[in-house]
Amino acid sequence: MTILSWTTILLTANAALALPFMNRGKLMYDSQSIQNYQKSPYDYYMEQRIDHFDRSNDETFQHRYFVNTTYWKGANSNAPVFLCVGGEGPPLDYKVLVSSVHCDDMLELAPQHGALLLALEHRYYGPSTPNDDRTTENLRFLNSEQALGDIAAFHTHISEEFGLTSENRWVTWGGSYPGMMAAMARLRYPHLIYASVSSSSPLRADVEMEEYNEVVADSMAAEDVGGSQECLNIIVEGHQTIGTLLQTEEGRRELESTFNVCGRKALDNPKNQLMFAGYGVVYLPVQSNDPACTTPLCNIASVCNYLTTTATGDSMSRLAQLSAKQSGGACSPVSYDAMIKAMANPSNPERSWLYQTCAEWGFYQTCPVGSRCPYTQGLHTLEADYDICLQAFNITSEKVNQQIEFTNSMYGGDKIQGTRILYPNGEIDPWHALGVLSPPNDQEPILWVKAASHHFWTHPSLETDDIYTREARTAIWNQVNAWLAEK
Repeated sequence: MTILSWTTILLTANAALALPFMNRGKLMYDSQSIQNYQKSPYDYYMEQRIDHFDRSNDETFQHRYFVNTTYWKGANSNAPVFLCVGGEGPPLDYKVLVSSVHCDDMLELAPQHGALLLALEHRYYGPSTPNDDRTTENLRFLNSEQALGDIAAFHTHISEEFGLTSENRWVTWGGSYPGMMAAMARLRYPHLIYASVSSSSPLRADVEMEEYNEVVADSMAAEDVGGSQECLNIIVEGHQTIGTLLQTEEGRRELESTFNVCGRKALDNPKNQLMFAGYGVVYLPVQSNDPACTTPLCNIASVCNYLTTTATGDSMSRLAQLSAKQSGGACSPVSYDAMIKAMANPSNPERSWLYQTCAEWGFYQTCPVGSRCPYTQGLHTLEADYDICLQAFNITSEKVNQQIEFTNSMYGGDKIQGTRILYPNGEIDPWHALGVLSPPNDQEPILWVKAASHHFWTHPSLETDDIYTREARTAIWNQVNAWLAEK
């Protein structure tokens, strides 16, 4: 997503270690799929206003969406409309309405209701990017309020196309940031959106999210997903040793050799130390944990098994062996300056989500001294994230704080006051820390999914799914059925 040198870094096996912090613990992201996107015959487009709130601005862009009428009974049947809301993830394709990780809970319920299936891409992600322009000036039109306006305009467009009436009730679905958008669409436009399933949605904007890494620690020790206290201890102790070695020149040379760090004496730069160990020297697949995955080191259980039984030596040596496996032998990129250069490049698609963190949401997963963060503490502080916002977009720390406070004022954070919105959250998912974990009122139920990662129940149903995931889907379907049955 980006200039050539940074693209090369991103597409290596250890790409996650090269991303700025707010993208490493990303809600959803996939640099390569955005780079490789090609228009398909299943793409539909509508003309969308670039600014819904300045009536003197007539500029528009082509906004992509998808339709599946396989189960649709027709407008006269009063069948519902199910909308899978797009977000910050990779570009959607037609599979989003056939089988995908985005909204499969929606797809599997659709036949029962004869629902019309829709998916709308979020502005500035994929081809729905006005003028393919991600300069800071143009990104001012990228925010959740404009994206909610897109949903309202899309509602009008589809209603006209299919002859829909108010009897065709719309239900929005999504996981992660799309789950947030699904809930906020119901909140903002209750006359258009009848109900919402807002899965794994961290609706409480927060500048500093140190809770993310604390949940990572808890999850790596969780035995019901293959973690263990021994595994967590190796991760913590190894990063403590790294922190000690970073304090001396001799220690830094040892780390550069042991972890195959790119660049001569790279760790003499404190900002490169931040890139190296501030968010961990290895990738821990907590957020994406899939107990049934089969690729090497793809989940908590396989990583912990490697650290505790396959790797040898002290804790730091075991982390180094894991790092080498994950990187495929490539050197570990730690250049802070290269990252800043990439994020400041207007042609870089990753600027979209980065901009939203600076201008609306925060979510900076810091690792302060004295916390339960399992990585090298004291390297990743808020100052690093503030600097990225300033260097990439000229957004000051004061402005970041003001905008995030305003976001919670607009939507209510985890005390959001709507109706007919369901909030499922997963125990293993670090994003649940900012989710809606207590019912805001008696018309907004919650659902706690034991041992589940980030909206895992929105993935296609498989025989390998555990009882908790299966029960979660059933609970979601029962709630939506009950709402649609209301007179």
